[in-house]
Amino acid sequence: MDRQLPWLRVSAATGDAPRLTWRWDDLAEAQAAGQDPTGPWRDALAASTARQYGQPAPPAMPAAFVLQWALEVPATVAAYAVVLGPWDPDLSGGSLSFDLSPQHFPGHVQLRGARLATTGGEARVAAARAAYEALARHFAATHEPGVRLGPHQRQAMVDDVWATALHRAQECLADRPAPPPQRASCCYLYALPGTHECTGCPRLRRRPAVSR
Repeated sequence: MDRQLPWLRVSAATGDAPRLTWRWDDLAEAQAAGQDPTGPWRDALAASTARQYGQPAPPAMPAAFVLQWALEVPATVAAYAVVLGPWDPDLSGGSLSFDLSPQHFPGHVQLRGARLATTGGEARVAAARAAYEALARHFAATHEPGVRLGPHQRQAMVDDVWATALHRAQECLADRPAPPPQRASCCYLYALPGTHECTGCPRLRRRPAVSR
């Protein structure tokens, strides 16, 4: 998996090995209790973005990016495992922890265990997605970043992150590149100076066609 993920290190730890800084179960429990555990993460991203672009980022941008990057932790592990390996990772909240890269996205993910897969094909893909969604749906529903990200946006991001992770994993084995999945959620990157919508952004589909 590491060889196919140049931006992310994935490691397994057992026994008494220490977990990494950001722990999925702690984040989920804090959000469920009405707290805002990803606030420092958003603040660091917002400050870095402001330095890079010379002006403050709109609050929705770091809020959306942090939610997306958090969801990518279980999605990437599950999707790459089901496509590339004969093992199923432990996606329980207590299994997953991660550290951030200097650019503020997850750069190292640790899981506590895995087992050999007992199914294959579409059934295994469906089981991997179900395990991901068991974490991701509740996490997205309780994500309250202090700026409006509506329920549709948050739950659509759960679907988009899975589709993108599975697409990236399948691309590792493809003979030729396939177009990326269309998204239903927005990361708000377009709001920064000199940028534009990402490929697959829903704003592009809403834009009226130019007559010739």
